Amino acid sequence: MTTPKSRWTAALLVGTLVNSSAAYKSSIFQTVQPAFSVLLGSDPTIVALATAPEGQQLYHEGGAYHPPTGAFWCVGDKTANSTYRPIWRVTQTDSPATVVIETITHTIPIPIGSYRNVPGSPLGDVILFAAQGTLDKTPPAGIYAMNPYPPFNTSVVIGSYGTNVFNSPDDVTVSPDGTIWFTDPPYGYGAGSRPHPTLPNQVYAFDPRTKDLRVATDVLVRPNGVKASPDGTTIYIGDTGAQLFGFAPLDPQGARTIYAFDRVGGFLTNQRVFAMPLAYASAADGIKVDSYGNVWAGVTGQGVSVWDKSGMLLGVIHIPGNIGNLGFGRPGELFVLGGDTLLKISVSETVVGA
Repeated sequence: MTTPKSRWTAALLVGTLVNSSAAYKSSIFQTVQPAFSVLLGSDPTIVALATAPEGQQLYHEGGAYHPPTGAFWCVGDKTANSTYRPIWRVTQTDSPATVVIETITHTIPIPIGSYRNVPGSPLGDVILFAAQGTLDKTPPAGIYAMNPYPPFNTSVVIGSYGTNVFNSPDDVTVSPDGTIWFTDPPYGYGAGSRPHPTLPNQVYAFDPRTKDLRVATDVLVRPNGVKASPDGTTIYIGDTGAQLFGFAPLDPQGARTIYAFDRVGGFLTNQRVFAMPLAYASAADGIKVDSYGNVWAGVTGQGVSVWDKSGMLLGVIHIPGNIGNLGFGRPGELFVLGGDTLLKISVSETVVGA
């Protein structure tokens, strides 16, 4: 894939691409608490692994990493065919010169968030995708499993809530016991790719062992990114209700907060504010958790914010423009999906995805 010069190489990137001075790095990597310096390590860098042709958002969503193959999975924005989003399998991520980006043929109806299933699950070693769905009922909106090895075949894991079609599932995660959690906001309807919602905007829990699917909570305005703590006792959910359907101006009174919930079986209780981005004009979208329990979130217009498990802001990695999602890779790797650019942030090798 060609990687033409983009806005990132001209103005932002440190290390090999632009500027490695301490002063320049401190303007990108903002330490709020000393613990953030430990997470960053002695020589943090940002590199653009690939950039898309002008006007294309090839690296927008996804964010799953598959350790056995060293592959990072991401999803492009909608193409000229509004019912299709490309899925990319990214390997050999040492540098822009070595990176390999493979197009994966699939039939998942508008995939958005993704997550690698946990070992020991009855679903096996698969990549899970939250599929927004289209105006057609077939194939259904829901959660899909993709084989991470050729031929990359897919299957529907969850395709409805009883006889009710989902609104437009957005993100998915798996807690250590194998329970699948996913959010179902109405953004597909706002984009014209889904029918009018018939269900509330809810978060669901699915146990693949018992096939039990239940509403975990219905208290959020627009539930978006979702992730579990390393021990699975806390579930973090970003509410992007301030974005309305994703295209109207931000509602100044709308939600743009990450909430924490206690997990009790398949239910979520004790909702509390976990964090709100300092860039109040935006909202946290993609959310990931490292093995220490720190929460990393993409904030469009600001970059990546990092909080510890108590909700204390540790630091910010300033990245201009759009951030659709992010995901950890090998120890010390964080990939940021900037729409037209796939970024790799190198930090301390003690930082590993939960």
